[in-house]
Amino acid sequence: MTAALLAPALGQAHTAWLEPVAGEPRHYEVLFGGHADQLETYDSAKIVSIDAYDAAGRPLDVLRRDAPGPGEGNTVLTLAPDTALVAIHFDNGIWARDPMGRSVNRPLNEVPGASRATNAIKYHKTIVQWSPVVTLELGQRFEVIPLSESQPRAGEPMRVKVLLDGKALPGVKLGQGEAGDAGETDAEGIATFVPQPGFNRLWAGKRFAVDEPGYTELSYEYLLGFEAR
Repeated sequence: MTAALLAPALGQAHTAWLEPVAGEPRHYEVLFGGHADQLETYDSAKIVSIDAYDAAGRPLDVLRRDAPGPGEGNTVLTLAPDTALVAIHFDNGIWARDPMGRSVNRPLNEVPGASRATNAIKYHKTIVQWSPVVTLELGQRFEVIPLSESQPRAGEPMRVKVLLDGKALPGVKLGQGEAGDAGETDAEGIATFVPQPGFNRLWAGKRFAVDEPGYTELSYEYLLGFEAR
């Protein structure tokens, strides 16, 4: 697999994240979207896993309520009272570009005339409570980990580490939302990010050129959601 940042890329800047449900404590919606914060509908089957942890990193139960079908609402989670962190794996599938320039949610070899396609994998964490669990490696294939368990202050740099298969990954672009303009990771997979006041969505992304029957690039995108002081 050859690492490359490819442009223009298919299905770029689409991510999944959690937002609290207004007026319902411990309830969160799984949202999906991108491109100037435009939300999109999704098939709940694309949510591969949802894992919740307490402050020490012990797994907790999470109640998941999916919408009846695509376009009929978002998946809603009910968290245990002592939840400190929630992690999500969202598989957006393979998107091929047809000869008319349209993105089609099918493999390359199923779209006549297509010459490239992206396998788009998304990961997410929401930090509910800053505690030791936020610095733990949770085993996501592509993972962003803060290097301090202390809640960051707005306007002050914080450091994060990016891993792929448990190993430090250099050259990963970071951004606020999906801008990708906040620097990139060094040789040790570490980068500095300056949070804004309130809720932050730290984005990280990396693409790899591959030689597969169904797609020509593998895309990983990440959103780390947290409140800054």
